[in-house]
Amino acid sequence: MHKKTFSALLMIIFSISLTGCMNLGHLNYKQARMLKKEGFVLNNEGWTLALPERLLFNFDDYRIQNHQKEKLTELSHQLQKYDLEKLKFTGHTDNIGQSTYNYQLSQKRAQSVADVFFAEGFKTQNVQIIGRGSDQPIVSNDSEENRAKNRRVNIIIIP
Repeated sequence: MHKKTFSALLMIIFSISLTGCMNLGHLNYKQARMLKKEGFVLNNEGWTLALPERLLFNFDDYRIQNHQKEKLTELSHQLQKYDLEKLKFTGHTDNIGQSTYNYQLSQKRAQSVADVFFAEGFKTQNVQIIGRGSDQPIVSNDSEENRAKNRRVNIIIIP
């Protein structure tokens, strides 16, 4: 009798630990697989896509060029297809200029990306738009190339 109880307990513990290893960030397997394919990574904020390599903003600019809008439109369709319609857009800048100005610019960058998603049917009540200014660089701002990488918008999936 004790062997069966011990075996059952061992199986439960094994199942729980295996489930912990398969952290999908509160998403199902198909959603997580699609997000990975699109370049999203699971971090402490959730499934996040940093857009510096896909969507670089020019210095002191928040406008999105047409070829970039096409990529964002395709991404919005993919997210809707997999019922991932709650998003957070976080805008960032480099460290050139005053912090209050950079905060406003980062807010405009996040808004401009969110506007593409709104045009494709995302609802405003399911979207958060945040400006971070230059407070969270992904690389040091010691060169023009690095400053360009810090001019970005992150898209975060809200489970």
